[in-house]
Amino acid sequence: MGAHRLHIAGKTVRLHSSLQGPDFRTQRVLCSDPWDFVSLWLKRNHQKDASFYWDQARHFFDASVQLPELSAPLTSYYCFLNATKALLSSKRVSFTESHGVGGRSEQGRTSLSNELIDFQGGGILPSLCKLLGEPDNAGKTFTLKEVFWRMPFIHRAFCLSYQGATELFIPLNGNCFMRKDNSKEAWFQAEIDRRYINAHTQRVVQPGFEFFQVDKKYFIRRKRRFRWSGRDIENSITQFTVYHKQIRRRIIPIFSSENRWYLKKSVAGHEKLVNSQLVLMYAAMHRLSELSRYDPISLAKHFNVNHNWLLSEFIRTSPAQFVYGMASEITGLEFIRPDAF
Repeated sequence: MGAHRLHIAGKTVRLHSSLQGPDFRTQRVLCSDPWDFVSLWLKRNHQKDASFYWDQARHFFDASVQLPELSAPLTSYYCFLNATKALLSSKRVSFTESHGVGGRSEQGRTSLSNELIDFQGGGILPSLCKLLGEPDNAGKTFTLKEVFWRMPFIHRAFCLSYQGATELFIPLNGNCFMRKDNSKEAWFQAEIDRRYINAHTQRVVQPGFEFFQVDKKYFIRRKRRFRWSGRDIENSITQFTVYHKQIRRRIIPIFSSENRWYLKKSVAGHEKLVNSQLVLMYAAMHRLSELSRYDPISLAKHFNVNHNWLLSEFIRTSPAQFVYGMASEITGLEFIRPDAF
């Protein structure tokens, strides 16, 4: 029996970058940056405090562009902090003014493994975790290297910096949601490059996903199904939103032209830290901002060892990734950048 693509409001339904409140009816927003759009959206929705924090975030973002790599983490973190406050304020989530994360360096050689990130139980970051429905990791410690490994937009730089590192992500193409003909049964699927069709990849996409082939094309799909009824569209969208949120825990975007999506493999170690990119970027940038502010000589040493390019890539590219993600969470809309980073 055949299947056809799912449509909502006349458009094909695809993965959405918003985790906690995606709007599947509205067309995607194509913009070179989301600052003005979100600012107008917040003012139109009478979000005075959120609008203030969003403008503050933009000022720190602009300042970071002009600063060298040793100084940029400080202003970039304050961009992240204020953008997060804008999101929390827009959703009427209360928060305390502490950062919610700390950091320290272990004795020894200059290494990302010796830069520790301590997650705390109260403050801005735990409030963000709560809003996104994620664990706050209170009392847990992770290294900067562990956090960087889990970010797809710097993953290539990570694997080139650490030869032999386990690749954590599989690129997906042409993602969509399908509905079985003459049935309410629906599911997620995407095309995948043939080079990933092997026993190893089949094992690491478990649990929850499987491969199949149509003609000469290869696809991956989620085993779990959801019910879709055109006669009860509101209830169908509610069920679909829950299904979509479960998928987005494993499938992560890189904001770019058309946005690129990556499935996180199920490999040993990845389950220890399962937070979204927004939480990971916030925590990592906070640690770098501490070094930039309190120990810039130690931060400078990180640019004289093998992971210097990885560190540069994170400092240079994460602010735009973070801002696009926050814009999507604030508005519920999908943002597309017309040109690649």
